Amino acid sequence: MKFDVYKLADKYKLTDTETQILNYILENNQQVLHMAVREVANQNFVSAATIIKLSKKMGYTGYTDMIYRLNFMITSHRKNKERLSDITSFISDIPDELLNDFMNQLKKHRNNIILVSATGFSSPLAEYMERKLLVTGFRVIKTNAYAVYDKNRLGASLVIVVSKSGETDTIAKLVDYANENQVDIISFTGEQSNYIGRTSTVNIPILDDKTLDDRNLQSNYFYARVIVVFEYLMSQVLEELNECQ
Repeated sequence: MKFDVYKLADKYKLTDTETQILNYILENNQQVLHMAVREVANQNFVSAATIIKLSKKMGYTGYTDMIYRLNFMITSHRKNKERLSDITSFISDIPDELLNDFMNQLKKHRNNIILVSATGFSSPLAEYMERKLLVTGFRVIKTNAYAVYDKNRLGASLVIVVSKSGETDTIAKLVDYANENQVDIISFTGEQSNYIGRTSTVNIPILDDKTLDDRNLQSNYFYARVIVVFEYLMSQVLEELNECQ
């Protein structure tokens, strides 16, 4: 398991040597449970005092407290990943080639402008996608303005849209503009055949429990599933991008 210790190193103002030691402990979390502080010190070419100082710096009472608490954190992380696999089990119903197409599109447009659009109950999903893409380094703007899509005034190369019915007039028109300007389109829609899905470069069909409930009067997990699928795909994209760095 790979670990990103950047936040911990930044939070506790760790030196390069301390960061190296922390990495070693995390990557060998099972072995260090059976190693004395001097053994870990020898493996990292530092003194035992340096490791004890690190443990105090991070708020632990000492070396033993540190390795056991870090091990607990890692074990909890693994259990959470197992629970996540249960939550995302419905993703297996989506064809792998579509999921791969989504990831390839995001990697293709990594450094280009991406537009995100949705209306009604789907609008908060578009806002979430915009923020998620922004904090992960993508150039993205959420807008439903026809003027932006008409002549592709911002020079976007990818549009991401969400529509439960796949027939929302406002979104369908934006998709038409995108196609006219040869802009790639990723859409999240219900599973049923629909216009937006058919005219998208990549359509991710999401299970919709209540296809006839246009006003969303009943409980419906479509919107939650969109976020779960999006988060799952983003985790895969970011993992691949990090491996390429």
